[in-house]
Amino acid sequence: MTRTPDVGERVLHIVGEGRAWSFRPAQPVVVGRDPSCDVHVPDALVSGMHLGIRCDGNGWLLRDLGSRNGTWVDGVPEQRARVAPDREVSVRVGGQDGPELRLSCAPAAPADEQLPAARRVIVVGRDPACDVVVATDPLMSRRHAAVETGAEAALTDLGSFNGTYLNGHRVSGRTPLAVGDSVGVGGTSFRWDGRTLSPVGVQQAALVARHLAVTTAKGTRLLDDVTLTVRTGELVAVIGPSGAGKSTLLGALTGLRPAGAGRVTWNGRDLYEEYEQLRFSVGLVPQDDILHRQLTVRRALDFAARLRLPPDTSAAERDQRVRDVLAEVRLTPQIDQRIDSLSGGQRKRISIALELLTAPQMLFLDEPTSGLDAGLDRQVMEGLRVLADAGRVVLVVTHSVLALDQCDRVLLLAPGGKVAFYGPPERLLPFFGVPDFPGVFAALDDPAWVTRFAESSVRRAYVEPTSTGTPAPVPAGHAPVPARPAPLRQLVTLIRRNLAVVAADRLFLVLLLGMPLLLAAMAHAFPGEAGLSMERAGGNPHEPTQRMIVLVVGAALMGTALAVRELVAERPIYRREHAVGLSPAAYLASKVVVLGGCVALQSLAFTLLALAGLPGPDDTRLLPWGRLEVAVAVAGVGVAMCIAALAVSALARSADQTMPALVALVMCQLVFCGGLFPLSGRVGLEQLGWVLPARTGYAATASTVGVQPLGGEQTEPLFEPTTGQWLVDIGLLAAQSAAFLALAAWALSRSVARGEAGR
Repeated sequence: MTRTPDVGERVLHIVGEGRAWSFRPAQPVVVGRDPSCDVHVPDALVSGMHLGIRCDGNGWLLRDLGSRNGTWVDGVPEQRARVAPDREVSVRVGGQDGPELRLSCAPAAPADEQLPAARRVIVVGRDPACDVVVATDPLMSRRHAAVETGAEAALTDLGSFNGTYLNGHRVSGRTPLAVGDSVGVGGTSFRWDGRTLSPVGVQQAALVARHLAVTTAKGTRLLDDVTLTVRTGELVAVIGPSGAGKSTLLGALTGLRPAGAGRVTWNGRDLYEEYEQLRFSVGLVPQDDILHRQLTVRRALDFAARLRLPPDTSAAERDQRVRDVLAEVRLTPQIDQRIDSLSGGQRKRISIALELLTAPQMLFLDEPTSGLDAGLDRQVMEGLRVLADAGRVVLVVTHSVLALDQCDRVLLLAPGGKVAFYGPPERLLPFFGVPDFPGVFAALDDPAWVTRFAESSVRRAYVEPTSTGTPAPVPAGHAPVPARPAPLRQLVTLIRRNLAVVAADRLFLVLLLGMPLLLAAMAHAFPGEAGLSMERAGGNPHEPTQRMIVLVVGAALMGTALAVRELVAERPIYRREHAVGLSPAAYLASKVVVLGGCVALQSLAFTLLALAGLPGPDDTRLLPWGRLEVAVAVAGVGVAMCIAALAVSALARSADQTMPALVALVMCQLVFCGGLFPLSGRVGLEQLGWVLPARTGYAATASTVGVQPLGGEQTEPLFEPTTGQWLVDIGLLAAQSAAFLALAAWALSRSVARGEAGR
């Protein structure tokens, strides 16, 4: 409740803009154009957060908050000024001609004349002008959220990038706030005490898992009653034979694939129930690298920061954040090296640095030392030791036992996802009575070790007591879908990243520039000088037909070759980015824009080079230049096949499957384009042609050139040399592209779901 002022207590009175405000001494006041300010002055000369006022016991202090047009006090520009008791001052905000406010101090009125509690707004954010400043949280927007005090407190998100959360649930609009409520902004939590927001301490915070169980639809048990506690500052290794449920446990602890039964809490809060907010506390480094190796370390991390950090983060702030995380993983000297020039251990540390950009309090790693030699294995584990000592929970799934001495605890899982040991690494070998770690894994063939551990003093010492009953099950197998903020901004960032990768990939550039030249040279190997001119060919369609087939099939080859490996090669990167909020539509659109644009330029260059020195079409249907009209149709084939190849890439389980698919796709375009033999009237073949871009693209070029199918008595309606038919053919090509795009989007979502289910 707001305290009633004593009679004689001095109150600040502000009059101006046709309104009057009164504030008690304990209430800081913000004046500005922003509606959330205590004194709202909606004038263009006034900055959003213009002037701050507070009481220091001897009067009221005025401080300009870095406004654009300044503050004038009694006709003099001032950065700071004081309103003494029993004195009235004139304050102009927004310059000498800005709106005038008159400020004075006066005793409070008697009880029967007192004003109701003054409205006050507490703004939280990174900006120094905010009432509650959290400069160290990279997920915090400059002005993130506001709490409106008064008779009824309310919480409002100020359009932040990552949202504002009340008791773990994202708020939308003005939401009532009660004493004791938890307010989450970025990666920081506060408690509302009725007057202000108090930071929630995380000292001795812990990740606690209780009675986790996961069972497949066929009844196979993957995890069986797993219980553990990991406190901040601890490094825990999860080991066990293949199929023991290590990756399943990782999915359950991170919330990406919740357990079918059991409970996971972080700092006393349920991870599954409040996942939308608590996901910001989780960093996950998968087994595969999640960076584009063609880029330098600085550029790769900068693009990741653009996607993960708030859009109001400046370039200087992003660069400093990149430098900070590289310093944490001890790779500052490598900041301008290409990632593909780093060692395997250094690349893994760069992946860790990427996750550290958002300052997670829990860091999970899946086989970070896989494929590394013993020396690099130990370097990575020593680096994880440093990260844990900095006050994080660090849990690593590993097959390696070479550096377990760096860990505080070791969790050993037996087949079936059962806990066979949890405790300090130095007690693992004595517990099993064996001299080495191979002996430990051999001992797991005896299932009795699970029971022995459950009854052992080691378990009583290192596994906190829990109730025997298993908590109510939660939905299993479905990763919570995070919000997808600012998809347009993500699209721009992804396009820039794709262009940077293309520019840095020498092999891709050779392919991009060399294929039009090579295919054009092959096109000139065909005999004849008629080109695409039916008049120069004397009415014989053989030479124009051959050259048209080369054009459309060449475009199909370029479009397929450029895109067929793209999504399957980037799948680990996409899965991780999708889990932290990347928009699937923005990701796919960026690929279409960049790769489709490259193929369109390739096709244009290929067409012009293939027809160089040869006659073009005798007439045009719509465009002023016949060669350009043919090039548009050829480019349409290339772009459509590029999108079709993206769909194939999303469906493929490995890059090895894409090469046979490429051959099959291109051969279909060659055989069924309609240039080798007529398709009209042939049941099955004619219908197949409706889904092949080369068929409609060839039809559009045939319409421009004015040819009909070879060896056919009937004419082909799609080849009619009219403007309307050319537009229909191009429209069919666009419709095919749209269908392939929908297929690619479905396949992309399926690839994520398949990856989650298969782990």
